[in-house]
Amino acid sequence: MNKLSKWILIDGNRLLVSVLLAAAAFLITFGATQIELITFQPASAVSSMFGSGVVSGLFSVITITLTVNQLVLSRVFGTVEDLTDRLDGTREFRQSVAELTGRATSPNDPAAFLALIGETLDERVEAFATEHDGETTDEIEEYRSAMHSYAERLEGVAGTGDTMAIVSTLLGPAYAQRLTETETIRQSYDDRSTEELDAVTELLEAVAVARQFFKTIAIQQDLAQLSRRLATLGIPILLVAFYATTVYTSVPSTTVAQPLLPIVVSAAIAIVLLPLAILLSYMLRLATIARYTVSVGPFVPPEEQT
Repeated sequence: MNKLSKWILIDGNRLLVSVLLAAAAFLITFGATQIELITFQPASAVSSMFGSGVVSGLFSVITITLTVNQLVLSRVFGTVEDLTDRLDGTREFRQSVAELTGRATSPNDPAAFLALIGETLDERVEAFATEHDGETTDEIEEYRSAMHSYAERLEGVAGTGDTMAIVSTLLGPAYAQRLTETETIRQSYDDRSTEELDAVTELLEAVAVARQFFKTIAIQQDLAQLSRRLATLGIPILLVAFYATTVYTSVPSTTVAQPLLPIVVSAAIAIVLLPLAILLSYMLRLATIARYTVSVGPFVPPEEQT
């Protein structure tokens, strides 16, 4: 993905992306009135459109909000046994990473956790290269360079306060490629430096697990925020739809000067489409994240590599 696509699909603020989508709807609608492709004259069906179709659509969005809430809550609830198993699994995972990094414990913060893995990866690969300093080959140099770049990528998330931004950094097949390269190096150098390469392998596997775990957290947070925003916008949007119907009187006439009708109605359409734009912006991000974080291991689907 180029930077613009990645910003629209993943990194961009969802509310800002939604506003841009609504603004695009306004411009398209207003532009269509200027070329007389559509009309909002006093005798048009705008009033009935806002009074029935839009309101029905908004209630459908409310139903979607309830469904989203159920998805979020289903991950929060659990029996004591289930919650204990989750806690124990998380603690064991953090402790295993702490042992690999030579620390008493690993950071609680996801960004610091990944940065620590990246730092340790770089150190372990450098130690391996140093042990073979007298027999340095192009293969080792390429491996060291690739691992250094990947380690810098992980270290670059340090200080990031957004879980979704952390997940965005981990998209793609890089960790799987590094696993394959590590296995190739191991086979080329028999049983020498197995301790360092074993540690590198385990750290890369930890990245794979952490990526899926952080993705779960980020998606839950996104769904919760989506639900809250849709619920918050429900009443104001219904009021806008109601007010749009009152612009048209039964004469037929309008309470707004006819030259202003295209702007007023186009703006009303953009506003009532805002909940749908918000839903679309979040669904685009969740679907993109799911597409590019499917694999958990050395097998990477072709779709995740493009």
